[in-house]
Amino acid sequence: MNPILKRFTPNPSFNDFSQPDSFKRWFRLALVIAGVLCAIGVALCLCLDGCGKSDGRPKAKPDKPDQRQTPPEPKVDLLHPVREAPAAFPKNTNMPKGKETLHSGAIDLATFKPERDLIRFEDKRVWFESDHQKGSGDTEDDHLINRAMEIPLKRLVNLVEAKKGHLKIHDVYRSSTENKIHLAKSLHCEGRAIDLTADNLSLTELAKLCWQAGF
Repeated sequence: MNPILKRFTPNPSFNDFSQPDSFKRWFRLALVIAGVLCAIGVALCLCLDGCGKSDGRPKAKPDKPDQRQTPPEPKVDLLHPVREAPAAFPKNTNMPKGKETLHSGAIDLATFKPERDLIRFEDKRVWFESDHQKGSGDTEDDHLINRAMEIPLKRLVNLVEAKKGHLKIHDVYRSSTENKIHLAKSLHCEGRAIDLTADNLSLTELAKLCWQAGF
């Protein structure tokens, strides 16, 4: 017999709960049995829970999408024109027709910040005039362009190369405090104007490519 049960041997003369200490004895026995069953239940729960884990470590919570992440920018086609070439591009004309400030936006030196709005453009296929003026005393840097010019300029380099040309950049950004060759309100003071030529291409052909590149 179970040693625990031996401690609670019933009174031989026990017939009902009216006898002395009978209820007390069986109540204590019931508490012991209930405690044992509870302990067995807890052990089974712990065992089953442990079997559901592969390596004993808590399962990682599923990643939630980071609401702060910005969607990736769409890829920009830098190899093909974004406009059709005009049939003609006569001298002393511009496209679109009308004042430059109407289409490009007027210059605003009060809000322009070189450290924020300018970037450095590099491409070995392009000839930069400032790279060939060392010792001339001119502090211009024709690699500095406005951010708004980057995409069309990259596309133009590819379009000129496809025509067997060689793009040359002669003048881009001119600080308003050092500008001596352009108007005071010239877009050059914001790096939003570029003076260009191209070997093996006429100015008319180059102007058409600039239009096709997105300028």
